[in-house]
Amino acid sequence: MASILDITLLSLQASLVAVAGMLVPALLVASYLVRNQGRLAFAIDLIVSMPLALPPVAVGFVLLWFFGATGPLGSITDGLAFSWVAMSIASAVVAFPLVVRAFIAGLAEVDPRLVFAARNLGASRLRAAWDVTLPLARRGIAAGLLLGFVRSFAEFGATIVFAGNIPGDTQGLPSAIFSRIAAGDFSGAWVLAAVSITIGGIALAIHNRLVSNYRDRSKIGSRSNGS
Repeated sequence: MASILDITLLSLQASLVAVAGMLVPALLVASYLVRNQGRLAFAIDLIVSMPLALPPVAVGFVLLWFFGATGPLGSITDGLAFSWVAMSIASAVVAFPLVVRAFIAGLAEVDPRLVFAARNLGASRLRAAWDVTLPLARRGIAAGLLLGFVRSFAEFGATIVFAGNIPGDTQGLPSAIFSRIAAGDFSGAWVLAAVSITIGGIALAIHNRLVSNYRDRSKIGSRSNGS
């Protein structure tokens, strides 16, 4: 049986990889949705939001089919399921809509006139995004990544279907708590739950602090513009 430290490190590893994997795709999707409206934007938003409307177990089942031996990518990704990488993929898919929405909120606060001015001064779209948009939206982006980490760290349903619950390989904190409860080891479950509460609580507190500071700055900025 894996130790509490090993279980915790595996959960942290899978969650951090999930967050890293979400960063660029979430930024691209959020940037498009902030700038565009219409049928395509509506369709993209709907597809991205689907994990919020589905039971996590259903998300895991779809991933298992999609990446499994008989799925569309089976010939390429055979063996991916029931690995720690599958833990990251499952938790990333479930958390992705939350990250995109947090990024949209951050990007929407950037004054488009500043971006327009940078473009008029000769900056390319990529350069303007790197030098203007991202720095101004950094708090919202950081808050989104923290929210994604919290959701990924707590993910259970999709992960246990797609990655399994293999001690030492794919058993993170949520599935380890489930296994302890199923075995009647409630003291062990409480220890693991305490670790989860501590790590998740710290990440959530930092997220809430960032959001609070971001809102305060937005209020100050709107008052200054109004005066």
